[in-house]
Amino acid sequence: MRLILAGLAATIAILTVEIPTASAQPGGTTRPYCIRDGIGGRGSWDCSYQTMAQCRASAEGAGGWCTANPWYEGPRKGRR
Repeated sequence: MRLILAGLAATIAILTVEIPTASAQPGGTTRPYCIRDGIGGRGSWDCSYQTMAQCRASAEGAGGWCTANPWYEGPRKGRR
């Protein structure tokens, strides 16, 4: 019985960890706006929008909401 409960607890712990999608991780830093989907914003991120208007147009058709990209680094600076 203890083994079953330990396995159940481990399964629940694994399933409750939120794993960000690749576009939500640092590295998706070249576009300033993201769309989030899911209830309460717990869904996936899509940080591929150059303008808030582009993001809102996608959110309107697909559901979700737009926000500033928290990993946005600003325009790339040229090498000297």
